[in-house]
Amino acid sequence: MAVTHQQHAQKVMSLMNAGQFVQAAKAAKAALKKFPREGNFANAAGMAMAQSGNLREAISFFSKALKITPGDPGVQDNLIQALVMTDQHTKANELIDKLLPRRADPSQLYHLKASSCARQGNPEAVIEAASKAIAASPKMSLSYNIRGIAHTDLGQDELAYADFEIAHELTPADPDPLANMGIPLSRLDRTDEAMVAIETALTLRPDHINANHRYAVQLAEVGRVEDAIAQYHKLLEIDPLHGEAYSELVLTQSKDRNAELEPKLRTAIAKSPKKAPVQIYLNLGMGNLLYQQGNFEQAGRFLAASNALSAQMRPYDRTVAEAEFDRIVSMFPAGDLAPETGDIDAPQPIFVLGQPRSGTTLTEMILTSHPDVQSCGELPGVGKITLPIVEGQETFDAATFAREYRQRLPKMDPGTLAFVDKMPANYRFIGFLLHAFPNAGIVHIARDPRDVALSMWRSHFPSGWLNFTFELKAMAFNANLYQRYMQHWNTLYGDRILTLNYRDIVSDVEAASHQLAEQCGVDWIPEMASPERNKAKVRTASVVQVRQGVHKKSLGGWRAMEPSLRPFIDALDRDLWPDLD
Repeated sequence: MAVTHQQHAQKVMSLMNAGQFVQAAKAAKAALKKFPREGNFANAAGMAMAQSGNLREAISFFSKALKITPGDPGVQDNLIQALVMTDQHTKANELIDKLLPRRADPSQLYHLKASSCARQGNPEAVIEAASKAIAASPKMSLSYNIRGIAHTDLGQDELAYADFEIAHELTPADPDPLANMGIPLSRLDRTDEAMVAIETALTLRPDHINANHRYAVQLAEVGRVEDAIAQYHKLLEIDPLHGEAYSELVLTQSKDRNAELEPKLRTAIAKSPKKAPVQIYLNLGMGNLLYQQGNFEQAGRFLAASNALSAQMRPYDRTVAEAEFDRIVSMFPAGDLAPETGDIDAPQPIFVLGQPRSGTTLTEMILTSHPDVQSCGELPGVGKITLPIVEGQETFDAATFAREYRQRLPKMDPGTLAFVDKMPANYRFIGFLLHAFPNAGIVHIARDPRDVALSMWRSHFPSGWLNFTFELKAMAFNANLYQRYMQHWNTLYGDRILTLNYRDIVSDVEAASHQLAEQCGVDWIPEMASPERNKAKVRTASVVQVRQGVHKKSLGGWRAMEPSLRPFIDALDRDLWPDLD
């Protein structure tokens, strides 16, 4: 007796519901062969293949389904989603733009556009597209959630939290908004609320991957390292291929524990597609694990593989960076003097700056060991205010700059006399800072660029400004540019800038802490010489290292990786770095 259309459909649906996606795909393809004009079977085959991870083949079946039923919104959305997930963004957006005028409710198309922008690392475009989705469908929880993530990426924590709150109200059973709101809450110094939100998400769904990951990160940030390690292992039981969990866990636990982890990590690398984004984190984790074991040659290969994938996804534009330097230097020419008057209100800003991974976190921990100095982490405000000025869209006014910066500050504790903004990239904007805040403490942390390069090479940074960290010659170009910035600022305002070398800080932290206290106008206290005891949250790649106490282990660490770092070393301008041996 021939199998009917309905029986084929029921079989496919039953296999899909049972999670047997490979078998479901086979059943759907068999049904499509028998009923070649049935778009539902082509669509079902595509959905089953997508669920089994075979997105490329899924696209071909979604395309077949669309030819059969060109006006089906579900099929259209499935095809676009698959194109986005395979990073075929041009094709995805061409289809979106073609379909937008035809949709009575365009909210899902705008949401898919937001998803495409998110995968391309463009949070501003995410916000624009998600806002259009919300305008078309005000109860679309997913769009609030993705917009909240974009606000988080931009450091717009109040806006991010507001979006996650709405998403949670719309879908209270969904743990994602609760897990996601942990990040802005933490950055707003609402740590207890962040922990409650994440724990509530886990109560809703104990095996939720995002919530489990966020919980591990949150535990590490507040210094509960052993709890964080246990949570990472729990996450890897749920998702054995979770790249970020491996990458972060390797940096959190001991050499012996990592030796036990190594076989699982190698298995995860082997099971994941070679060019999948997850390989960025898996290879990074393996590189750092091998580095910890002293297998530097193999470590270099895995780190190179990780960074090569990142560089493909996020290329660095040297011409943009050079043009920005030229414009800024032209705004503060030779002979410029920083004013003596301006915003001198309390709390006083202290800007700790330098190259990424140069020691800015350690310096912040020293300063904020003082009870009257508040830790603010890496605030994005200076860059956000300065960008339109540098691009010529606005003119620089010191009073306006200071006012806008203070408006973006997190809430300060009562009695705070000073706060630390440790955004390293602010070295580009010292002229703006000293004109806006004449009394600001400017603390520049210098470090051997080769040690900085090694540390950056062993890290993965989400900020688009740090795209240079994925390619060795680009790192050298940026290091040379950084040195040109600092030479310019020191020529103009050298007496207003305290430069401390990382080597000197870790060699004598007490002496360095005295210098910092004097520069920043606070009384020195003994606690400043023991920054590892500071209970302030750490949210950067230094989250574990600063809890280990001040040490000199990383000084000269680049020598062990010299063959891997050779393209960087050879591209350093020795006229800019005359003291390098």
